[in-house]
Amino acid sequence: MNAFRLALVAVFACGAALAADWEDITPGEDLAGWTALGGQWSVQDGIVRGMAAKDENTWLLFGGREFRDFEVELEFRTPVPTNGGLQFRSHWLPRPLKGDEKAADVPKQMYGYQANVETRQRNGSGRLVDENGRGPLAEPSPESVKTLKQYEWNKMRVSARGAVIEVFLHDVSALRLEDEAYLGGFLALQSFAYEAKEDAAVMEYRNIRVKDYGREGKWRALFDGKSFEGWKEWGSEKWEVRDGAILGGSGPKKSEGYLATVETFKDFRVRGVFKTLGDGNFGLFYHSTITPKDDGYPVIAGLQGEVAPEYPSPSGWVYESYKRGWLVEPDLKSPQAMVLRPEQWNEIEIRTQGNRVTTWVNGMRVLDLTDQGQQLFEGSFALQLHSGGVDGILWKDLYVAE
Repeated sequence: MNAFRLALVAVFACGAALAADWEDITPGEDLAGWTALGGQWSVQDGIVRGMAAKDENTWLLFGGREFRDFEVELEFRTPVPTNGGLQFRSHWLPRPLKGDEKAADVPKQMYGYQANVETRQRNGSGRLVDENGRGPLAEPSPESVKTLKQYEWNKMRVSARGAVIEVFLHDVSALRLEDEAYLGGFLALQSFAYEAKEDAAVMEYRNIRVKDYGREGKWRALFDGKSFEGWKEWGSEKWEVRDGAILGGSGPKKSEGYLATVETFKDFRVRGVFKTLGDGNFGLFYHSTITPKDDGYPVIAGLQGEVAPEYPSPSGWVYESYKRGWLVEPDLKSPQAMVLRPEQWNEIEIRTQGNRVTTWVNGMRVLDLTDQGQQLFEGSFALQLHSGGVDGILWKDLYVAE
């Protein structure tokens, strides 16, 4: 590893450590920095109140900032028995499409993990739920449930670090689970007057704080932010460094082009942040080898984490060029196809372990496949411009962990 990469790893590790202090994110009375998604949300004297009409599921989203590895602590109270919770690593997306429905025409709902508050059931608070997904994932321990007091303030703490999720009630362990469906996303508070006896029900929260660990793990940079050291250009397309990012766009031939690492990799996690600049087709290749034809046209053998600007998007599904095509046909009606944010920065992450490949887009798992037909197990990473890339793409924050 060269000196630049060692320094960058050190900076990255230090940045995560420096961020690991408790930060109060309790909203003020103007709810600045938070967004109400349904219901009636208000704050007075540091107490957040979420009023939901009978059977209405409402949220207060902490916006503009996502979390990967973190701890959150808060207190909750229910004046009348009701349902709520802390939503984390979550996404506000259109529900699955049916028939000829368009994403813009269907209502949105929450996807991600929830540390449940359910004061109509003795054992409901502390349960871990995959909201609008697999449902309950783990139940709270009897010891933790015994600490709860009806109608009074209770404390909950949630830790999510890598695949390990822990929930505590009054600092007593409620559960510990390893799960990777969501590696990042937003925080939100819930008020859900499910089967309420009255016309509405209220959830209350206070003393909400977070400890942000950033992205933990032994990551090292693939791109130094200023040069193509460690990379090689293939084809006649245009690659340049602009404002600390890689810009790829059409060259004179408007043909296939790649920017590939010189180093090769076998089992790894790789991630990068991208923004498409309009029409085109792009990808993050892995286990790839590039061979030029006599006219310089680059032919790639490799597997590709798709990056495409259309919405719903096949981004995150895996394609094998010149051979099998899609390993799994993209489901463009699924929430995974709608997690891409058009014309904004997005992140793709790919992990390979032998013939198992897992991908995430913006922290939401898109694909988890054991590839029985895999034949390529080692090679370079390559950024793709397919047929010139048309309007182009920006890449930054490219890291690998082996």
